[in-house]
Amino acid sequence: MNSVEQHHSGSGDNVRDKIYIEIKSLAPSDLLIPMEMVFESLRKKDPATAKIQMTMLKAMAQKDHEAAALVEVISIYGELVEVEEQGAAWGTVSKIAASAKNAIVKDVCLAALLRLARRTERESAAKEHYLAEPAPGPYSKEAFLRSYADSILLEAASQQFILSEGELTGIVEGALRLDLGDLANRMAKRLSDDYKSYNADVLQVMASASTLNGHLFSLHLWLNSPEVKQRLDDLTAQVVELMERSDGTDVRLYNMACPIFETYQGLAPPILFELLKKNLQVFDPVHPETAARFKAIAGDRTHLPQWQQDLWDAKESPQKRAAWCRQFLTAGTQKLVEVIPFIHLATPAEIGVWLSKETPIGETSEMEVAFLRLLARAFRSAEEEGDLLQRSELADQVERFLNDWGDKIPSIAPERIFELAEKLFDAKLPHKSLGITSRLIPSHALWPSPFVVMHLKCLLETQQYKTFDDVVSRVAGADTSLMIMSFCSLRDEQLGDIASAMKISDQMVALAPKVPYGWYRGCYLRNRYRDESEQKEFHVQIPDSLLQDHSREVAAILYFLTKTGDFKRAEARWVEWFIDDPRGLAVELVNFHFGLITGGWSQFEDSPELEICKAAFQFEQDDSTMIRLIVDDHHPSNECTLKASSQLAELLQRLPIGESANLGMTSYKVQQRLPPYVACLRIALQLRHIHNDGSDCFAMMKMPSDTAEMVPFLEEKLGFGGDKQLTTKVDDVPLFMRGHALYPDNAFKGALNCWTDVSIPKSWLFAEGDAEPQAVVLDAYSIGYLAVTDLAQHLLNVGVSFVLPATTKEALSEWLEEISAENFMALGVTEGGRLFRTTAADIRARDGHILQALRVILDNTTVVHPVLHDTELEIYSIKEGIDSTAYDAMQLSLANDIPWLCMDGTFASLHHSTGYKTANANALVARAMASSPSDFEHKRHGLLLYALGALPLPLTFGEIHHLAANSNALAGFILFKIIQNHGHQIFLKNDQSMFLLDMILTHLTSRFYSGNSHKAVRPAYTPWTNYTSHVFNHGMKLFLAAFDVGTIEYRLAAAMMYMGSSISFNTPLKNFVIGHFMDFARGHFLDVEAIKENLRSWSQVMDSSSVEVGQ
Repeated sequence: MNSVEQHHSGSGDNVRDKIYIEIKSLAPSDLLIPMEMVFESLRKKDPATAKIQMTMLKAMAQKDHEAAALVEVISIYGELVEVEEQGAAWGTVSKIAASAKNAIVKDVCLAALLRLARRTERESAAKEHYLAEPAPGPYSKEAFLRSYADSILLEAASQQFILSEGELTGIVEGALRLDLGDLANRMAKRLSDDYKSYNADVLQVMASASTLNGHLFSLHLWLNSPEVKQRLDDLTAQVVELMERSDGTDVRLYNMACPIFETYQGLAPPILFELLKKNLQVFDPVHPETAARFKAIAGDRTHLPQWQQDLWDAKESPQKRAAWCRQFLTAGTQKLVEVIPFIHLATPAEIGVWLSKETPIGETSEMEVAFLRLLARAFRSAEEEGDLLQRSELADQVERFLNDWGDKIPSIAPERIFELAEKLFDAKLPHKSLGITSRLIPSHALWPSPFVVMHLKCLLETQQYKTFDDVVSRVAGADTSLMIMSFCSLRDEQLGDIASAMKISDQMVALAPKVPYGWYRGCYLRNRYRDESEQKEFHVQIPDSLLQDHSREVAAILYFLTKTGDFKRAEARWVEWFIDDPRGLAVELVNFHFGLITGGWSQFEDSPELEICKAAFQFEQDDSTMIRLIVDDHHPSNECTLKASSQLAELLQRLPIGESANLGMTSYKVQQRLPPYVACLRIALQLRHIHNDGSDCFAMMKMPSDTAEMVPFLEEKLGFGGDKQLTTKVDDVPLFMRGHALYPDNAFKGALNCWTDVSIPKSWLFAEGDAEPQAVVLDAYSIGYLAVTDLAQHLLNVGVSFVLPATTKEALSEWLEEISAENFMALGVTEGGRLFRTTAADIRARDGHILQALRVILDNTTVVHPVLHDTELEIYSIKEGIDSTAYDAMQLSLANDIPWLCMDGTFASLHHSTGYKTANANALVARAMASSPSDFEHKRHGLLLYALGALPLPLTFGEIHHLAANSNALAGFILFKIIQNHGHQIFLKNDQSMFLLDMILTHLTSRFYSGNSHKAVRPAYTPWTNYTSHVFNHGMKLFLAAFDVGTIEYRLAAAMMYMGSSISFNTPLKNFVIGHFMDFARGHFLDVEAIKENLRSWSQVMDSSSVEVGQ
C-alpha cells in the first residue's frame, strides 16, 4: 500500500520566500539585481541557470563577509549547494552566525546552518549551535522545529499562547516528520486560522493526509470504511484544487497526488489523472516510477525497466506476445514480477505448459507459488469454461489452497484476490470464488469498491440471499451504486418480488438516465412480466440519444423495441453501426435477427432507404456475386460500402434489375435492389461464416437444388452424434445428470424422452420421506413422470397439490404452447438414420394423454417463490450438472420447507439426507394408482412403460389382478411384458408362485369370455392380436422354475390340477385352459403321457381323506 507521503519542498514554501525578502533588505544595493536574477531562476524551476548566476553572485559578494554569508544562505535555501561545496558553505555561514552583530543576519544564518546540516554528519553540531543560542530568532526556531525537535519539544512549543507564522509552520512540519497526525492537524488549523495563506492550506492538506495514512496502511482501500474512502475523496479534491491554484508547480503536492493515484487502484478521479499527465515534468524527479508509467501511456517507454518495456510491447503485438511468452517458458528460473504478466498474456495452452513444467520462481514462498499456480489455473479455465474436467480440477485446487493457506489469505493483496475471484466466477465456480472473498470481507461498514461488488456478485449468483442483504445493508451508497442496484433488482426478481425489481430499475434510470443498463433492465422486466401496452409506454421514454452508440445493452433494448413493433428505431441504428464496423458486429446482427425469428417475431417492415444508406445492391461482378451499401462520400468507406459519387455506385443505381453493363474492363449485372437492413444482414451472414475461427457454432449451409437430394441431405445433417450414444451407454449416472447431458436445451423434452427410453436406466422411486404431503414441488422429471403415466389427475384426486417455481411454470407453458400450435413441426432422424417429421397433429394423436396431463398440471399448480434464504453451497455446486427445473425445485423445497417430489433416487436421497423435506415418491404414486383400481384407460400408459422396463412403478398384486382380469389385448401384452421383464422380482423373490397361477387363470378366463366379439367397439389402442399364449407360456415357465420339485412333467401336472380344481364345473373353460397346457407341453417337447400319469397321481392325492384341507 502506498502512503500519502509528506515531503515539503517547492515554490509553495512561503517561509523560504520571506527569508529571500529579508536577505534582499540586508544585502548591499549592488547585489540586489544579481540576487533577483537568482530568485527568478529558482521560481522558474531552472536550477542550472540559478547555479551559474549564483557563481557570479558569490564572486561579487566576496568583499563583504556578511554579504557572502547571505549569498550562501540563498544557495542553501535554493538547494543549489553541491555535496562537495557543503564544507565551504558551512564555514562561511557558521562564521557569520557566530560573529554577526545584526540579529536578523545571525538568525537567518543559523536557520541556514540547520537546514544545511540536516541528514549530514554536522547535524549534531548544528543542533548544539542552536541550543547554545540564548535567544534564537524566528527563522532558526522554525528550522529547528521543522527538522530537529522531538515530540516533547513540539508539544511544548504548541502550547505557547503566541506563535509566529514561522513557528507554527515549523511545528506542523515537525509533527509531519514524526507522524504526529493529531498535533499536525491541530497546529495546521491554527496556522490557517491565524495566518491564512496558500502555504497554510498546503500544510493543512498535508496534515489531513498524514492522519489518513494509518487507515490506508492498516487496510486496503477496497476493504476500508466509507469514512476513509470519503476522506480520501475529499483529500483528492483538496490536492487537485491546490494544484490548480499553483499551476502545478508545487512539488509537495505531487508527494500526495502520486500516492493517491496509486491508492485508488484505477479508480482515481479523471481530473487527477489529467493534472498528473499535464505536469509530468514537474513531479518526474521526485516520483520517477509514476512518471515513467505516464510517459509510457503517452508512447515514451524508454524510462521503464527493460522487462516492462518488453512486456508493454508484448501487449500490443501478437507476434511479440508469443515471443515473450516463449522466452518466459524457456527460462530456467522465472522472476516473480513476470509471472503475473505472463498469466495475463498467455493463452490457455501456454498456461498449461507452464503449469506442467513447475519451473522455480525466484524469491517466492511456498504459499505464493501455490497462489500463482491457482491463479493461472483460474485464468485458463475462465477461457475454457466448457471443459468440465478442468473445472472440476480447479475446484479441487481451490479447496486444497484454502485448506493449506486459508488463514494466510489476508496477507495477499486484495487486488490479486479480486482477480482470482473474478476468474473463478468466469469459470462458473462462483461458490469457490465466494470461499476466497469471504476470507477478506470485513464486518464493518463498506463502500461499493470493486472487491465488495465482486463479493456481492458471487453471493447473488450462489443464491446467498440472506448474506447478500446483510452485506448490502453495510454498504454506504448502495442505493446510488448502479451495479449494486442492479444486483438488488435481480435478487427481487429471483425471489418473486417483480414490483420491487421494476421499481429499482426505474430508480436506476432516474439516477443515471444516460447509462443504457437501467433502460435495458426496465425493458427486460416489462417484456417478461407486463403486457405489450405497458412495454410500449416505457419504450417511448427511451431517448434516441441513448441509442446512438453501440453497446450490448443498447442492442438488447433494440431487440425489445422490435418485439413490440418499433422496428424502425432499431433498423436505422443497426444499419449505421454495421456500416461503421461490419466485421465487429456481424455476429451480433445475425444473433439479433434470428433471435427475433426464433422468438416468434417475423414482421420486419424494411425501409427501402435510410438517411445513412440511400441504396443497397446485390450484383454480379464477372460472375462473382457481391452486396454493397451505397453511402455518402463523407462517410468512411470499408469492404461493404460504395461511395455515392463513385462510378460503380452511379452505375448500379442506373441499371435496371437483371441488366448488365461494363465499367472499364469489368462487367456488372444488378440482381437485386435490397433494403439497407437486408443487405447488412446478408453481408453479416457471409462475414460470420468466412471469419469463423472455429469457436463459433454458426455456419452457412447451401441446400441442394434438387428436391430429390433434400431428404438424404437432411438425414446426414440431423444424424445423431456418437457423443449422445456414448452418454446413453454410460452406467451409474443419475437420471437428472444423464437427461441434462442428452437434452441440455429442453428439460421437459429430455424428461419425457428419458422416461420412455428403455435404454436409459432409472433408479427405484424414493421410498422415504413424507408419504402424505399436502403439496409437493415438481420439476421437469416429476412433471414428465406424471404425464407419461397419466397419473397427474389421480394424484390431485388424493389431495396432493402441485407447487412450481415461477421459471418452471413459465418454461412449461411456453413449450406446451409451442408443440400445440398448428404450425409446429420438428425434424429428426431415427436410430437407423432415416428422416422423420413430427407435427402438432402427430403429437395429439400419439401422445394426447401427455398433453392433457401437462395442461392438468399447469391448470392446477401454484407458483411459489423462494423466501429469503442462503442456498447450501454444496447444493449450488451441482447446478451446472442438472437442468434448471430440478435445481429450482430443490432450492424452493429447502427454502420454503415444501416436500420435493424427486423421481431420481440419487438426488432424492441427497436432499433427504441433508435434512430437507422430500416426498415419498413410491407411496404417492401407489396412492394415485390405488385411487381408481379399474381405470385401465388412464393407467395403461404407466403400466405399459413399466412393463417394457422404461420406468419404475409401485405395482401391487391388486393392480396385477385387475390387469389380468381385463380382456383388452393391450392388457394382455402389458401382463406378458411384466412377467417377462419383472416376473422374477414380483413372483419368485416374494414367493408368490401360486398367485402367478391365479393370475394366469384369471387372464385365461377373461380372454375365454371375451372371445373375438365386439371388435368394432374396442378402444383404438387395442392391438390386432392377443397375447394370451404369451402370458400363459412365460408365466408357466416362471412357475416351473419356482416350483422346483420332481420332473417338469410332474410340476406342470401340479399346475394343471391347481388351476383345474377351481374351474372343474365349467367344462368349456376347463377345456380352453387344458388346451393351453397341451400346447405348452408339445411346444416344449414334454412327455404328455408322463403328464397324464402325474395328473392321476395328483387326483388321488386330492381325493385322499388323509390330505389336510388346503394342502
